[in-house]
Amino acid sequence: MKYCVYYDKNFKYSELLDETIYLYHDNIVMEIIKREWREDKRVIIDIIGEKEDENIIPILQKCKQVHDNLAIKLNFYRHKELAKKLKELNIDYFYNNYANTIDEIYSLIKLGVSDIYITESVGFNLIELGKYCKDKGVNVRVIPNLAQYKINYKEEIPDINKFFVRPEDTDIYEPYVDIFEILAPDDKLSITFEIYRNKVWDGDLNKLIIGINDSIMNNGIPPIFGQERLKCNQKCMIEKCNLCSEMVKLSNQLKDNNLRINKTKDKEWQNESKSYKEAVQYVNRTNSTDNGEVSEE
Repeated sequence: MKYCVYYDKNFKYSELLDETIYLYHDNIVMEIIKREWREDKRVIIDIIGEKEDENIIPILQKCKQVHDNLAIKLNFYRHKELAKKLKELNIDYFYNNYANTIDEIYSLIKLGVSDIYITESVGFNLIELGKYCKDKGVNVRVIPNLAQYKINYKEEIPDINKFFVRPEDTDIYEPYVDIFEILAPDDKLSITFEIYRNKVWDGDLNKLIIGINDSIMNNGIPPIFGQERLKCNQKCMIEKCNLCSEMVKLSNQLKDNNLRINKTKDKEWQNESKSYKEAVQYVNRTNSTDNGEVSEE
């Protein structure tokens, strides 16, 4: 998995990043020149706050000359003409506007973007949509630590049914997602990146995932969680699946019984034939004073 963050001078892992996003400013060319870039590291310039201005193009051309592996982040409504000029100049660009319908994905690809942000409900159909984007030569971008939902329906949608990606599920998403773009306050950016790189989070998801308010202990959620959500097409929204809500119940029961899932040993959990209901039955049979781990060893 490739990783990206917005530039922060206090970020500890700049050398490990595959992309860095810079906000556009008058001295952006010098900003790029003064850094030693790996050829395979992509520099992204965010101009979404800028008006469509002919003076921007020469500056972006100079940036491209300084570092060829470059892309420009635009606003769909503000920079339509600018996008056409970038396309003529063979400078990659994509929009900050997120794709949350198949129509939007199709249309953005037709417009010639280099990347697409996959969000909300389409994130539950990434096996098909991720492959489609890759076949078209378009990078799939996901913000894993942001719980995503239609903004007007925040209260109606349970936190666990929103689209997000746990660190443990990174490998599951890698065949269909190109870039994890981590969003976090400056004082939490380094640790959030480290957690996703390490692919383990034993704490409460509401401490890691922006937009989750419910307490959901991640160390009580089995590995099949990510695999099922990757292809579920959010059937819970039409009451065809209760897997995620049952996972929360399981996590709560494990917590109440002072148990956790051993992520380094629970290989059998990855076999989809082992139902989470079996785990619930196991917890119900376990004395609440026991202190142990749910493990297949």
